[in-house]
Amino acid sequence: MHKNSFLAALLLVTLIGSLPRATQAAPVTGFTYQMPKLAASDPALTRYLQQDRAKVYRGYAELFADPEVSEEEVSGYESTTNWMVDSVLPGLTVLLAGRSSYTGGAHGYAFVDSLIWASKAGAPISFAGLFTNPSAARALLNPAYCRALNRDRLARRGEPTPADDMFGACPDLFKEAEAYPTKPVYGKYSRIAISLAPYVAGPFSEGSYDLEIVIPKGLKPLVKPQYQALFPG
Repeated sequence: MHKNSFLAALLLVTLIGSLPRATQAAPVTGFTYQMPKLAASDPALTRYLQQDRAKVYRGYAELFADPEVSEEEVSGYESTTNWMVDSVLPGLTVLLAGRSSYTGGAHGYAFVDSLIWASKAGAPISFAGLFTNPSAARALLNPAYCRALNRDRLARRGEPTPADDMFGACPDLFKEAEAYPTKPVYGKYSRIAISLAPYVAGPFSEGSYDLEIVIPKGLKPLVKPQYQALFPG
């Protein structure tokens, strides 16, 4: 009786051991998300950034959830976000984030992200959203923006780049660039900062293009009334 029970148990253990084992997902490593140091409490902004952190983490963690991916493969993966305060004026807070990631391949990817926060509305606003007429604002800013970009390209490449070249055009200021007002002087912005990530204005080897242009005359009337006092003119 005992012998038969022992043999049955031994057979069960053998059968269990021969079954394929489910591969566990690799533990998530290499994730960093640094919140900005705000001068004053802003629960809505903090909540927005917490939601952004959760979204970035979910997307990154999915790479580790694939049971076919080994821990060795993902051990070098990284996702980093570092927020900082660029400027604070009545009604608007501008935050910048350095974001970078490596998820395999020849190299990682890094770029600048910006967040213009409308404190009264408790919500983000796009750079184009600052203007009553974004098309007119783009037309006014484009000449200085494109000149600054082509000067930088010339310095990096050693020769002018034709506009019809793969990386010779001026990327759309509102759709392809990170643009934001910056460098307040006596309560008014003095510059527009423009950051173009790798592959936007040039090949990966050239890295990002980070530009600044002086706020031109005539921009203030194109700004929405609630923000006009923050612009010169």
